[in-house]
Amino acid sequence: MITFFQEREIEKYLTEKKISGELFTEIKDHMVSQITDIQNYKNLNFEESFEATKAYWSKDLALVRKNIFSRQKITKIAYKMDRTTNRNLFLKSLLCALLFVGFEIILTFVLNENLYVDLYKIIKVLFFFLPFAIVGMYIRQKSLENKYYRKNIMINNFVHPLFVFVFTVFVDNLVDLPKNSYILIYNFINFGSQGEITASVFTKSLLAGILFFTLYSFSYFSLNENIRRFKRLQKTL
Repeated sequence: MITFFQEREIEKYLTEKKISGELFTEIKDHMVSQITDIQNYKNLNFEESFEATKAYWSKDLALVRKNIFSRQKITKIAYKMDRTTNRNLFLKSLLCALLFVGFEIILTFVLNENLYVDLYKIIKVLFFFLPFAIVGMYIRQKSLENKYYRKNIMINNFVHPLFVFVFTVFVDNLVDLPKNSYILIYNFINFGSQGEITASVFTKSLLAGILFFTLYSFSYFSLNENIRRFKRLQKTL
């Protein structure tokens, strides 16, 4: 049976390993169960059972660099989980980009040019507010980080969301392609190659649009996921 003070010792160990949030509770429960089993079946005291359990978790709780741009370290198990989260967010962003482009293409067949242009003027206005939304979310994240810094919550973005957004804006404006991609898509699909709108330009613009939309979405989803982590923490306090 684990005593109150022994449980605090396990929590102290996990805190030193920079474990936090739901992962903290999950690993602690596993360690308590393992220590109890070792005590029952091997007749060892708490200290010996705890040391055996720490040895079992040593690989997963080894500290590795948070990402290639950071000197901060987190546990290997947290790194693997966050790597999976980041990969899933990127795939989600790519899916959104493909759906959006597919939506654009479908509209070229069902709308006349005037309606098509009017609709995308509205979408363009929404995109105008995207930088303000991204910056606002980042400020919100930093505010929550400062509020809960003692809780040791790790934000593990392999690439900083704000950096991804700024970099994407920079490259988007640097690329020498027609900027009114929605007009380009409409004209190419309905009228084919003409003037500067060649098949090559159309393909490059389409691929660039998918890439940039994916990166913009990834910035948004990454910041949103970070904020959700803090909100989940709030519910447990």
